[in-house]
Order: sequence, then C-alpha cells, then structure tokens
Amino acid sequence: MGQLDNQPDNAENREQQAAADLLQSMTESIEGIETLRHSLMTQFTQEIERLQQEKAQLTEEIKTLHDQRQQHLTQQPELESEIAQALANQLQDLLSQRLKQLAQSSETLSLDQTVGNHQQTIQEVVASLDNTLRITFRTLQQDLNSYQSSISQQLSQMYSLQEQGSVILETLVNRLKAEMPPLSSTPEPRAQIPPAAPNHLTLPPPDQDGSSLPSHQGEIVTSASQSPLPAVGPTQLQRRPQKQSMGKRLVGLVLVLLSLLALAFENVFVNIIFNATAITGFPVGAWLPSPYGGFWLPTLGNALLVLWSRMLVVVPMAAILSRGFYPGVWRDIQQVVRSRNWGLFGTLVCSGFSVFLSKVLLYWALGIIAPGVAVIIFFIYPIVLLLLSDRFNRWSHFIPFAMVIAGFVLTTLPSGSGELSPFGVTLASGSAIAFALHLMFMQNLAKQLHPMPILLLNLAIVLIFSALGVMISFPASWGLVYAPSLGSNLMISGLVLGGVTLISYVFNTMGMKRVGAASASVLGATLPVLTALLAWILIQSPLTVSQIVGMVLVTIGVAALSILTIVR
Repeated sequence: MGQLDNQPDNAENREQQAAADLLQSMTESIEGIETLRHSLMTQFTQEIERLQQEKAQLTEEIKTLHDQRQQHLTQQPELESEIAQALANQLQDLLSQRLKQLAQSSETLSLDQTVGNHQQTIQEVVASLDNTLRITFRTLQQDLNSYQSSISQQLSQMYSLQEQGSVILETLVNRLKAEMPPLSSTPEPRAQIPPAAPNHLTLPPPDQDGSSLPSHQGEIVTSASQSPLPAVGPTQLQRRPQKQSMGKRLVGLVLVLLSLLALAFENVFVNIIFNATAITGFPVGAWLPSPYGGFWLPTLGNALLVLWSRMLVVVPMAAILSRGFYPGVWRDIQQVVRSRNWGLFGTLVCSGFSVFLSKVLLYWALGIIAPGVAVIIFFIYPIVLLLLSDRFNRWSHFIPFAMVIAGFVLTTLPSGSGELSPFGVTLASGSAIAFALHLMFMQNLAKQLHPMPILLLNLAIVLIFSALGVMISFPASWGLVYAPSLGSNLMISGLVLGGVTLISYVFNTMGMKRVGAASASVLGATLPVLTALLAWILIQSPLTVSQIVGMVLVTIGVAALSILTIVR
C-alpha cells in the first residue's frame, strides 16, 4: 500500500520536472527570439534611413523644379519686351530701306503714282508685320504652354513618388510593429503548465548606482508562453542534457558573488579613506604604511570629493564598455534627447539625484561608523521600497518585515564597546530611503528604456551633481578639508573605487544574464555578511553579538522578501 501511495507523488515530481525543462527550453527560445528581433530592428532601421534619404532627395528635386518654374514665369515679360523691341528695330530698318528706294524712284514717276505706290507699299508692310507678329506670338505661346505642361507632369510625378515613399514608410513601420513581440502581456491560464507571472516588485542587487534594474524576466516568459511551440513529451524533456544549463547557472552565481565582493570591498575602502587603519588581511598590506588611510575627515564636502573622483573614472569607462553589452545604447540616448519628453527627463533627473544622494550619505556614514554596521542599516531599503510601492501584504510580508526591523534595532543598540554614533545611523538610514526612491523611479523608467541607457544617464547625473557639490561652500564642520599634498591619494582613491565599481558592473551584468535578476536579488541579500566579513579580515572591524544577530535577521528578511516577490 505504501508503494501505491507514493506513485502520485512520483508522477507529480515528473510533471514538475517536465514543466521546469519546458520553461528552460522556452527561455532558450526567447534568447533566440531576442537576437532575431535585434537583427530585424537593425535591418529595418537601415531601410528606414535609406527611404528617408530618398524622400529628402525627392523633396529637394521638387523644390528645384518649383524654383525653375517661378524663374521662367518671372522672365516671360522680359522675353516678350525683348522680342517686341527686336521686331520694332527690324521694322524700322525695313521702312528706311523702302523709303530710300521710293525716293530714288520718285524722280522718274509722277507725284500721284508715287503717293499711290507709297500707300500700297505701306499697307503691304503693315500687313506683313502684323502676320509676322501674330505668328511669332502664337509660336511663343505654344512653346510656353508645352513647357508649362512638361513642368506640371514632372511635378505630378514627384508628388506621386513622395506619396509612394510615405506609403512605403508607413507600411514598413506597421510591419515592424506587427513583427516585434510584445514586451509584456497577460498570459492565458494553462491546465498543465502555469506561465510565470510578471514580476512587479523585484529587489535588485544593491549596487547603489542603479546598474541593476527591475527584472522583466517574468514578462518575457509570459509572452513566450503564448507563442505556438511544438509539443514536447516528458520523455523528450528528460533526455535533454542539463549539465550545460547547470554549469551556466553556476558560473552566473559565481559572477554575481564576485560583484557583491567588489561592492563590499568598495565600502571597506571608503572607510579606510576616512579612518587610518592597519591593513593586515590584504596581500599588499605588508607594503603599505601602518596605519594606512585617514586622508580626509568624514565630512559632507570630503564625501562629495571622494564620490566625484570615483565618477571621473566610472563615467568614461562605462560609456566605452556599454556598447559591448548593448550596441544601441547611444541611439537610445539620442532618441531620449530628441524626444523632448519632459516627464521622462524629470524622472531621469530625479532617479539620478536620488542615487547621488544615497551614495553621498552612505560614504559619509562609512566614515563615521563601521562598514558592516552601515551596510546592515542601509539594507532597510527593501522595507521602504515595499511601503512606497503599495505592494505591502500584511500577512505574507509581516515576518520578513519584522525580521528586518528587529535586525535594524539589534544593530543600532548600544554595546559595551561604545555607543554607536546616532548621526552615522541617521546618514545610513537616509541613504537607504534615497535608494528606495531611486528604485521607484527606475521601475517607471524600465517601462520606457533599456537598462543600459538609464545606467549611463544616471552615472552622468551623479557626476554632474557631485562636481557641483564640490564647488559649494559648506560650513567649516561639513565643508571640504583638502590639502594639495594629498592630490596623489585622491587620484589613487578615485582609480581604486572606479575600478572596483566597473568590475562590479561587469560581473553583475554577466551574472544576471545567466541566472536572472530574481536569483541575483536573493544572492544580493548577502552583501551585509560579505561586507562585515571583509572588514573583519582587512581592518579587524568586528561586530558585537547583537550586531551579528541583527545582520543575520536582516539578511534572512531581505532574502525572504526577494523570494516572496518571485513567487508572487
């Protein structure tokens, strides 16, 4: 009886395995579709540009013909006056010759005969002149009419060609819209395999610069589930080798983990910049002076200076590397600039300013409190994002919400080793709130633009605001305290922070392509643990027992929120 009871469970497991394999095959098909769509977009864009060039040439030719027609119409009175003047001169010469002949013949003829002959000759000359003028003007009128009809025919041909070009462009655009797969759609329910639901609230890995945007993976799977695919039986799905996909996913997880390690090192290095520390866990620690760091006091002006030096390295390098991940990044940025969409511009500026404010406050907090504690406090941003996005479900989100809040309270409790700076806690909390606002703006931008143009524009906005902040005169306790002799240290700090940030961006982008944003967000919850561990290894910055418990609670709570978001 026990074996018979287990048969439904085995059948259900096989169906789930078959469903997972089918989803995997659908995901691979989606990648092929995306590649085909990009190639079609490139071909159609080239064709549209060629047609627009031809249309511009046709418009230029029509304008030239209009100018020629106007020029001929203005020259017609002058031509008529010239012909009349030439005929008058010719008539005057002819009359002069005839009068001379009559004067010579008048010597032999009588006066009456002379007068009669003169009258007859004058009448003949006038009749001949009248016939000549009529024939001339009739010929000129026929030439003008034929020339006017020829111009009208050419203009009508030009207009017809322009209309044909407009129809071709409209047809091409409609065909392009029809062939492009929709980015999001509502899936129809299936009896055997339920499609993946759109991910409305994805918690990205906290790189604090917006390089990871809300994932569209669920929407892409939904769209692909509606396309007609050949029926594949469970036996065929079971025969597909899974070693390659598992290896790809493992590589992606390693890349995301390396990206998080780079972020953790960035946080620890900022703390070293503001606090002189003995570095013993680093391989080159023996070569560095002990203590090392403490170049500037942890003030607002110095935090802006460090951020500005970092962005001087990140922005140009990100602009160069972006084409490798998305070739159309500069085309999209040009379209954004030419669109004059002030709502989009405002959202971009608000997004960039939010991430700028979050970064400045976090750098300032890292100079006052320990790196592990600052990152633990910063990780309340998913709670703020959840409350701001009106997606809070009091039942399903209550336990993760309570765990994060409890972890925050335990981390900020006074300890025997010394009271935690309330100002540093406030700065880290403000950084979390600003980053949550940044993610809210990013969710709106992700519906209109590709993530890579948004990343470059955000980085440029952060560079501009940090440069303006360095030039602002703050009070003495908050201002810029900079010695010219420390210029080399500022350059080294910018190079190290910029290089680590670029490594984090590259690894994060490559890893998310292999494992997806959902898995990366779950793994991103371990950043407080990695930061605390790296700070303990490099600069001997331990955590108290309550802070360790708070770190564990925050990590588990954020990971649970990410998993709940994926399930929903």
